[in-house]
Amino acid sequence: QAMPKDKLLRNQKLKAIIIERSEKFVSRDYWKDVNLFGLLYKERRPECVKLSVFSVPDTDVNRTDKMLYAEAMKQEFVPVELGKSFGPSWSSHWFKVHITIPPEFKGERVHFIWDNSSEAILFRDGVPVQAFYGATGDDRREEYLLSTCAEGGETLEFVIEMSCNGMFGNPAPGGFLNAPVDDLTFTLNHAEVSVLNVPAWNLFWDFDIILGMAKELPEESSRCWEAVATLEKICNTCWPDVPETIEAALEISNKFLQKKNGESQHRITACGHCHIDTAWLWPYSETRRKCARSWSTQLTLMDEYPQYVFAASQAQQFSWVQTNYPELFQKILQHPRFIHTGGTWVEMDCNIPSGESLVRQFLYGQRFFEKEMGSKCTEFWLPDTFGYCSQLPQIVRGSGMEYFLTQKLSWNLINKYPHNTFMWQGLDGTKVLCHFPPADTYCSSVSVKDITHTVNNHKNKLTSNNSMLLFVFGDGGGGPTRPLLERLKRMENTDQLPIVECKPPRQFFDSIKKEENHPLWVGELFFELHNGTYTTQALCKKFNRKSEFLLTNVEFFSVLAKLKDSAFNYPKEELDRLWKLVLLNQFHDVIPGTSIGAVYVDAHNHYKDIQLSGSALLHKALAIIDGSCSGEGRETEADSVVIHNPLGWTRTAIQELPEGLTGPQKTKHFFTDREHYLGHVSAPSLGCHQEKTSFVPEGGLSINLGDDGVLVMQNSFVEATWVNGLLTSFKYLDLDRETIEPGKFGNSFVIFEDLPFFWDAWDCMIYHLDKRRTLTPSASSIRIVEEGPLRVSFEMTVDISAVSKIRQRVSLDVISASLVFDTVVDWHENRKFLKVEFPVDVMSEQAIYSVQFGHTPRPTNTNTSWDMAKFEVCGHHWADLNEYGFGVALLNDSKYGYACQGNVLRLSLLRSSKQPDAEADMGTHTFTYALYPHKGDHREANLARVGYNFNQPLILTPAQKERNANDTSIFSVVQENIVIENVKREEGPIHGEASDKVIVVRLWESLGGRGPVELITQLPFQKVIACNLLEEDTEEKVEWLANEEGLGGKIKFRITPFKIVTLKCIL
Repeated sequence: QAMPKDKLLRNQKLKAIIIERSEKFVSRDYWKDVNLFGLLYKERRPECVKLSVFSVPDTDVNRTDKMLYAEAMKQEFVPVELGKSFGPSWSSHWFKVHITIPPEFKGERVHFIWDNSSEAILFRDGVPVQAFYGATGDDRREEYLLSTCAEGGETLEFVIEMSCNGMFGNPAPGGFLNAPVDDLTFTLNHAEVSVLNVPAWNLFWDFDIILGMAKELPEESSRCWEAVATLEKICNTCWPDVPETIEAALEISNKFLQKKNGESQHRITACGHCHIDTAWLWPYSETRRKCARSWSTQLTLMDEYPQYVFAASQAQQFSWVQTNYPELFQKILQHPRFIHTGGTWVEMDCNIPSGESLVRQFLYGQRFFEKEMGSKCTEFWLPDTFGYCSQLPQIVRGSGMEYFLTQKLSWNLINKYPHNTFMWQGLDGTKVLCHFPPADTYCSSVSVKDITHTVNNHKNKLTSNNSMLLFVFGDGGGGPTRPLLERLKRMENTDQLPIVECKPPRQFFDSIKKEENHPLWVGELFFELHNGTYTTQALCKKFNRKSEFLLTNVEFFSVLAKLKDSAFNYPKEELDRLWKLVLLNQFHDVIPGTSIGAVYVDAHNHYKDIQLSGSALLHKALAIIDGSCSGEGRETEADSVVIHNPLGWTRTAIQELPEGLTGPQKTKHFFTDREHYLGHVSAPSLGCHQEKTSFVPEGGLSINLGDDGVLVMQNSFVEATWVNGLLTSFKYLDLDRETIEPGKFGNSFVIFEDLPFFWDAWDCMIYHLDKRRTLTPSASSIRIVEEGPLRVSFEMTVDISAVSKIRQRVSLDVISASLVFDTVVDWHENRKFLKVEFPVDVMSEQAIYSVQFGHTPRPTNTNTSWDMAKFEVCGHHWADLNEYGFGVALLNDSKYGYACQGNVLRLSLLRSSKQPDAEADMGTHTFTYALYPHKGDHREANLARVGYNFNQPLILTPAQKERNANDTSIFSVVQENIVIENVKREEGPIHGEASDKVIVVRLWESLGGRGPVELITQLPFQKVIACNLLEEDTEEKVEWLANEEGLGGKIKFRITPFKIVTLKCIL
């Protein structure tokens, strides 16, 4: 029978009073001198602790080789007292701690209490065992267990390393996302020996759970009111200054919590983790120490709480611990409840990295886990990243995993994903089993509120009675604390709460795999927030793409050099080192542009290393190839060039020739101002070719600038008309088709106000599109700089503001329909967003965007809220708008932010956020984009290959005299829908040596078709085997047909839409 309304209202008022009283009973802030919180420690003895300190003089935030324990122990320590402050920001201070436990503490549970206001770690016998963190609330970590039953009179010695930063770095006052300051200090507040009041401790956490149930259980539940009554009874029973009453109150709480659940209750698998951002509001160097602090603490807690299971991801972090803290790494290996998960090198961004980079994340991650930790991972673990590309299911399954966990999509600003447990189908049709923890956080505090929200928010109760809860104080590391584990212990099986069990992630996924009829989500998992991360920190994104292509080039040409000269050493170790730097910088707060400035000092140094070292490796390989094919040691010819093609199809281009070579047209490089000649060059698929540089193709190339400001550029494919620097017409001549919408201007630079709600570097909000200013070129700046015969071009400037300016060279060459825009931007804006847009004369309900190993359609309208949310999207090499018979693609060499609103194609160029890096993107930027009209749609135009051509120039080296090179082409493919992504040497067995006789070829279907594939090669393979992305053999059928004369042959197999195929070819 329902409770009468007046009685219910009266009870609700009483409930509110009892809850308010109960909160004060355990408050950290109110009446601590007389409430239960104030009784948690019976004795505190600072006089029993003696300290001495050594302060490390080097405070360089970017120094990666921070002083380690062994070196610190060689230094001179001086006595220090409580109350002293230490700094500056990011500095390190080592303390020697001498403790004497008083005789009167005999038989007690004794803690050491330490608070230096910042992060710290305690070492015993040189091994890290626990971290400290001087915060407030449950994330505070101040206690270290010295003894569960002290003898009294013991003396102990250990060492503490203090790091002068908080859990979230050193932000300026006013907000944790503020750029860091360098002069913060941190005070040594507490160092004491204390006795834990065990009955008070147990009652405190019993009371915490009962209070949570009184607040969160529905008032229609009798258990809610039982919790309220129990709270009142405990408050009335317990007199904090009378110890016996604490025991009496414990009897009351035990009676309440001992009531158990039924079998039908929802089951929650709880798993502790740290979620240590590999860099974010602190640099990489600090993350190395965060790993030691966090993981040593969890090992200590697992010894204290036998039910506790902890999971950690990111092979890079394990590798750092293995190097810097080898004893800790061995303890991790030996603990059965310390679970490695994830399978990747870092928890990477999934928007910006190339498809090959995503493969390498799993390749290097899984190989590390198998080699160093004994087993590969079975679940892809990525709680926090900013969207998930549609080829991830195929990459996950191809890397030996079948499960995927994330949470970030619960942050969606506009739409909420309709599932928590579901099957995700990727671009090629591959499926993985996914779970989004319904608590909507990867940082649960294991509160009753989180537990009940997990059940109430689970969207797939019809098909699943299980969910996962990730608990931690996260992002900055640290991991679960004792309060979280005390709550967990009390909620394992309590009446009216779900059943909560600590288990490894794999056990959870294995259990939900047995459930039937999971719903299906098809295509990308688009994140409706943080759209600005496609653009922020543009230099980092540019270097990322250049590095990705450079390293695959080094791999291919090193294979070719080894084939030419057996004495050549394939640079596997150096390639591994450089790839791991690329993968490190693809962490989900680095490549998106959302870290502090110090992180980008590190990242840019990494990229400089990659470019210098990678270029040296490439030149070494090319020297072998050139020496073999054009006469080593001979003089070079001024009019002959060797053209190296790293892509898997025949190519022709107009390019700048190497220094010292002459050609039909002299030019100045727009970005460097160096003089070069242009040449018409071509090369076969994945090979090289030598030719003269003097050839000039016919093409009707011209450029004219009239007195009226009208400039016309033309070749045999297109005609572009400009009026005072504005593109008014761009005709595709073969179809007599206009590209630019009549009455509109192409190549329009637009400035948008860029003021998001909160996440400055992360977000551009939908309303930014409503406040815009179109920029106008300076008509007087327009001048023709190239007049053929291979390329025509003009230059102009566009003023952005008093402090920012655009310079641009617009070019059209004799053999292409592309209008190319080389651009220099001197950028010094504040929260402005620079884009370029082209209103094209094409109508379509969707635009097509280049993504990893494929392309994906997205709407050009706002019919639904899901369509509207895609106002800014991620694309790689191109975006295309097409209709029957004709389309227009917008290509780029280093950008990722795109939009298509109606018929307006838009490329995002630069942002100017101020948090967490106050100098983000300030300075000079160079980049290139192009407008490419074409016949047919994106498939008929084969834009996948067009995009690769735009990003991967042919590599040119001077030819040597008196020797003509024979054409070399080690692989080509008959079918035009195949992209050969990579040619490299095999990784080899986990515990063994790789063979130079095994070449790995990775390719993918690019147009959405299926059928037979013929891969042609000049190489005399003995056998060809299909393998997965980890280069483990599979049963997929591949046929090797050697030519009768024994030189080369065909590799034949079948392919399906957007499938990635990896082959091991054995010489």
